Amino acid sequence: MRDAALGITPSEARTLANIARFGPINQNDLADLSGFGAMSAARVLKSLEAAGLVSRSPDLYDRRAKMVQVTDKAEPLLAALKNIGDEVETITRGNMSAQNWEFLQISLETARDNNLRAYRNRRAAEKNLG
Repeated sequence: MRDAALGITPSEARTLANIARFGPINQNDLADLSGFGAMSAARVLKSLEAAGLVSRSPDLYDRRAKMVQVTDKAEPLLAALKNIGDEVETITRGNMSAQNWEFLQISLETARDNNLRAYRNRRAAEKNLG
């Protein structure tokens, strides 16, 4: 990522990829998903927004929160990030059989989805209480 000279930091790249994958997404959910604190996520988003790569709009369900989505300007950068990801995947997979690689991917996706579902359920329960 650092060698690609894309003009964004690894944190910005990860955040942009998460927005593209899961967005539009609530800014607070994005912070949790990306592993940042709210303040760090806000700084990263401010930088991405200043570059025209993301936009923020009010969350229809929580007027205090913002929804984040990628802009058309981000598409070439996302394509470059995908190429980097594909290269990393090739290296990571190495000589692993197709069957083992598929099993690993399914297992990791299931673990991620389980965590996201639990997180979203907890957030929904908190919103209902507050």
